[in-house]
Amino acid sequence: MAIKIAIVMNIVPQYRKDFYRRIMTSKSLHCVLFCQREIRGSTISSVHTELPGEVVELSYFALPPEKLVWQRLPIRYLWRQFDIYVFNGNPRFLSTLIWATALRLARRKVIIWGQVHTAGASMLQERIRLSWWKLFDYFFVYTDSEVQRLKQRGFKTKTIVGMNNGLDQHSHELQMRHWQGQRLDAWKKNEGLEGRRIILSCARLETKNRFDLMIQCMPALTEKFNDITWCIIGDGSMATALKKQAERSGAERHISWLGAIYDEEDLAPWFMVSECLVHPGAIGLSLLHAFGYGLPVITHDNVRNQMPEIAALKNGWNGLLYRENDPGALLERIIELLQDDLRLNQMRDNALNVATTEFNTQIMASRFAELIQAAGSADA
Repeated sequence: MAIKIAIVMNIVPQYRKDFYRRIMTSKSLHCVLFCQREIRGSTISSVHTELPGEVVELSYFALPPEKLVWQRLPIRYLWRQFDIYVFNGNPRFLSTLIWATALRLARRKVIIWGQVHTAGASMLQERIRLSWWKLFDYFFVYTDSEVQRLKQRGFKTKTIVGMNNGLDQHSHELQMRHWQGQRLDAWKKNEGLEGRRIILSCARLETKNRFDLMIQCMPALTEKFNDITWCIIGDGSMATALKKQAERSGAERHISWLGAIYDEEDLAPWFMVSECLVHPGAIGLSLLHAFGYGLPVITHDNVRNQMPEIAALKNGWNGLLYRENDPGALLERIIELLQDDLRLNQMRDNALNVATTEFNTQIMASRFAELIQAAGSADA
């Protein structure tokens, strides 16, 4: 008989669709998803209506941008019909704070799903959140590294599984088969990229992503490699300022501002023709997006100011780390990578291997089932 699991989240972004599809079609699990239609004021849309299985849409109240949230949960239904509960581990969701705690105190099995640490997070808020987490016994965290981090924070007796957060690698492989050979050559010619070496960045143009550091590198980089073009996918509040900085640097003709691109079929060729992905700020799933197409990643070395997905990057093996906020160090790393084709190709293979075998939605679904089985077989 399948274990009945209630999963209470905010929304289902596109990058989570394959994970939810896998667990909601599993024969050993009976998952019901409770989520919102939207996050008001956010550009991230929810794809929950595209999922198989039962999805319960929740009404909610929020102080934007999600500083405090109250979701109206069908408590009687939750209480009577489910064996295990999975809640977002963010206590800013007051309804989760109250009902997850109440279910735990009633000796029901509750799994907390969350990041142990987020880039730039307040240490005080992190301590408060982890103090609340200690009420619970089961955790689904972002990486194996976060499992160790949590155990070091007083959770040694808890059951913790790292999901190894990733993307739908199968869809990336389909795109790589689609965009190859003559098709990719024709696309590159149409985009005016023949004979160019492409460096890619893919993120919102916001202060935190530190694209200003990359612009500082461009004059020296283009002097070293005259065939370089830096292509930036994304838009945001810093777009105008960054473009003006690029014009002042004199390297504008080596920069291509592509704007926001969302469809994977449109994104794929940009990843496939690039040498590497450069992300000067804190990097999250963009790292696995790059690895999924065999792109090494260059980002900064301050783990405290990184997202959990940084655990997938092994310095010198599938990417390179530079000294945080130091444009000179960033420039050195880019040159180091681009001037050694043999090493670059090995890093490309290593990056793709990580996305294929360690960090993807198939792994996530398997590990989720592992945690459910552990919780389901344990005494209440």
